[in-house]
Amino acid sequence: MKRTCRISAISGVLLGFVILLSACATVPQEADLKESLRNSASIYWKMRMEGKFEQTLKMEDEEALAKGNRAEVPLNEYYKSKAKVADNVQSYSIKDIQLQEHKGRVDLEFTFFIPQISQPLRQVLTDEWVFKNGKWWHILPTSPTRSK
Repeated sequence: MKRTCRISAISGVLLGFVILLSACATVPQEADLKESLRNSASIYWKMRMEGKFEQTLKMEDEEALAKGNRAEVPLNEYYKSKAKVADNVQSYSIKDIQLQEHKGRVDLEFTFFIPQISQPLRQVLTDEWVFKNGKWWHILPTSPTRSK
């Protein structure tokens, strides 16, 4: 009887330890979340600048996209009309990433050219993302959000 109790107690402690470790392993750390958001944003903007709308549409938060679609046209048509990158945008770079709970903000600097101006122009915009089901989803703004 003593041996059975001792085995049960040890098994219970080990099981509790395994559960604790597995719970810790599934909660991403802030540094990991920032890095995964940086990777997602980089992939998203590279494809978007290449005009790969079908692929970037799959990275959009469908709930937010549907909410912005007031005209109720098919989502892929709505997305294409809103996600077009201006022809004069030459490059982008990620300047900063902020996290707050399950949301992320990515400050992006775009470099673009206007034929009448000889120097490249830069503009910083803020991109919104949401972390759901272990993945970052882009939130397409209804109008561009300038960074502060």
